[in-house]
Amino acid sequence: MSTYDMYFSKQNKNYMFSTLSTLILQETGYDIKNDPKYIELYRLYYPGIFDAIDTDELSSLNKHLINTIGSLILKNLKTIEPIHQVNDVASKPVKEFIKTASIKKIKNIYSIQREKESKNRFNFKIGLSESLPELPELPELTEIRYFVPKTITLLKEQNSLFSNDTIFIRFNGQENIAFHLKNKYTLGEDEYYTYECLTEDSIEYKGMVTIEILNYLLICPCTKKDIFKISKSKTINYEDTKYTCLQLKDNDFSLNQEIGLLNDKYEYLRSVFVKHAFNEYILIEKTDSKDMKDISYCLKMNQNISIQILI
Repeated sequence: MSTYDMYFSKQNKNYMFSTLSTLILQETGYDIKNDPKYIELYRLYYPGIFDAIDTDELSSLNKHLINTIGSLILKNLKTIEPIHQVNDVASKPVKEFIKTASIKKIKNIYSIQREKESKNRFNFKIGLSESLPELPELPELTEIRYFVPKTITLLKEQNSLFSNDTIFIRFNGQENIAFHLKNKYTLGEDEYYTYECLTEDSIEYKGMVTIEILNYLLICPCTKKDIFKISKSKTINYEDTKYTCLQLKDNDFSLNQEIGLLNDKYEYLRSVFVKHAFNEYILIEKTDSKDMKDISYCLKMNQNISIQILI
């Protein structure tokens, strides 16, 4: 029997979950064996372990399984206070108190608001500091912030991200958080998928957050740039109507598509719609030249990714 067959056998799956449950129980006093949340988390992470390491030994795979999934469950359990336990706020570690106090409201992170040095909508950097609440005056900790990822909604595209019901988001180059498909909806001709976070992990950061959206194998589904440089813009007359013509090399914009206009810092300014498309030229509603002077780039608005967090 191959290593693949042994690892994915029902016997190994059940044995390793039983072993993991026993270890978690010994460590925390909590039995995950009948908890649907952790059963689902185990089921979703299990296949990715096999692809994560290069080995032919079942024992090495199972060890990596215990270390990876066990760490996720332990981290999650340690953020949840038992109902029967009464905690004196004064006895809490200062850092933990700040972490709890700072989670107050829902905020949406939008990929179109990313920093200029970002690679694309699947791998970007974004600042969150402006909308965060004030923290207590503790010099060594005032810059530390936390948020809890909840959902992610994005356009269904032809790439590997959508080949499995589970996707991952890697925060700050270290935290691989699993999201499971929750629902789908259609808007016009576009289909959008919403994924829900399986855990209550708190992400620590200091003003800036890096976000990588990965498929179930922890691989980025797309490395292509998705922001287009506007080479030229001018007013033209086409079929007795005046338009602003934009020259965009290697674009694939289509008729009636909404596009976002950005300045030279990649900051979103406003949206327009494609009235006509001819290879590397698109026509939009006539815009005064003075309003176009700050426009340098554009992108597809339907590809905007929304990540909902608690801060």
